Amino acid sequence: MKISAKAFGIYYNQQVNQLKMENNRGMSVSILELGGIITELYVPDEKDQLADVVLGFENLKAYTSDKHYFGALIGRVANRIEGASFELDGETVKVDANAYKGRHCVHGGRFGYHRRVWKLLRTEAGDDFVAVVLLLNDLDGEEGFRHDVNVEARYELNDKNQLSLSFTANANGPTPISLTAHSYFNLEGHESGTIRNHELIIYGDRYLEQRADRIPNGEILPVTGTEFDFQNYSPLSPVVERGIEINHSYCFPLVKHQPQGCIRKLAEVKAGGRRLVVSSNEETLHFYNGHNLDGVEGKQGSSYTRFSGLCLEPKGFVNGVNDPAFPCTILDKGRTYHHQIIYDFEL
Repeated sequence: MKISAKAFGIYYNQQVNQLKMENNRGMSVSILELGGIITELYVPDEKDQLADVVLGFENLKAYTSDKHYFGALIGRVANRIEGASFELDGETVKVDANAYKGRHCVHGGRFGYHRRVWKLLRTEAGDDFVAVVLLLNDLDGEEGFRHDVNVEARYELNDKNQLSLSFTANANGPTPISLTAHSYFNLEGHESGTIRNHELIIYGDRYLEQRADRIPNGEILPVTGTEFDFQNYSPLSPVVERGIEINHSYCFPLVKHQPQGCIRKLAEVKAGGRRLVVSSNEETLHFYNGHNLDGVEGKQGSSYTRFSGLCLEPKGFVNGVNDPAFPCTILDKGRTYHHQIIYDFEL
C-alpha cells in the first residue's frame, strides 16, 4: 500500500497537488486537491491487465475549463435547483443560475465544489488500505448559499479493489446539502471509444420523470417496459446505436427490515473483463450515458465523443429543496450529513 503526491499546477495562486494511492494488487487512483477530482483510476481485468477506466485530462488548465465535471466532487447540491432559488426560514435564497439559459442552478453553481481547492487534512494507512482525507470550508454566501459548511471527503483504497468515498458535512445553520462524485467510467479504458460493449444493471424499479429542462415534475414512474429499464443485465449497444440520451435519476425499492441510510447495491456494469458494483446509502442514483460529450480532447490525445463514458451518481432527490413530493435535502445545524459511495471492482 502506498500514498504519494506531486505538484499538478497553480489555480488562483494556490498550488494544486495530485495525490496517488496504490494497493498491493496493482490498482491505483489519483486525486486532485482541486475539486477532489479523480484523474486516473487504474483497474486490473480478469487477466490482471491494467487500464485507466475514467475519462479525464492531463493538465490543470483543462480541468479548470471543463464543462463536463470529469471526475469531480459535486456540491453543495448535486444536479438542479429549480429557478436557482428556494425558501429557507421564510426568505427566498437565490443561488448561482448557471444552467438552462440562466434559469436554474446545476451542481452547486459555476464555482461549486468542483472548482474549489480542497485542503489535504490527513493521510491514513493500514495493512490492507490507504486513505486520504480532504477538507473544504465552504463559507456563507458562496454561490449564494447561506451559512458555513465544513465538508470532509475521505477516499479509501483497499486490497479488495474497492474505492470508497465518504462525505461528512456540518453547517452552522440550515442549508441544502446533496453531494456526489461525477466520474465518467469506461471499463475498457478511457481511450477505447464508446460504452457500446458495456452491460448494465440498475436495481432501481422507478425513475423521476422530468421536463425538458431536466427538472423533475414530481412523478415517480415504473421503469418496467421503458427505455430506462435496466433491472437485469442489459447491453448498452442499443442505446448507443439509436443515439438515446439517458440522464435520469432512479429510485430503489424499500427493503423489509433494512434500516434507513444503510449501504446497498445500486448498480453494476461490466465490460472489458472488468466489473464495477456501485453501492451507497443515498436515496437515488443518477445515470448519465455521456450523450452530450462533444469530442473534447482528453488524456493521451483521446477524443471523448458521444457515449465515451457513463456516470453513476448516488445522491439525494433532484430539486428536493423545492419539491414537496420528495425528501427535503436541508441539513440543519447540529446534524451531520453522511454519504458513502463504494466502487467495487472485485471480480
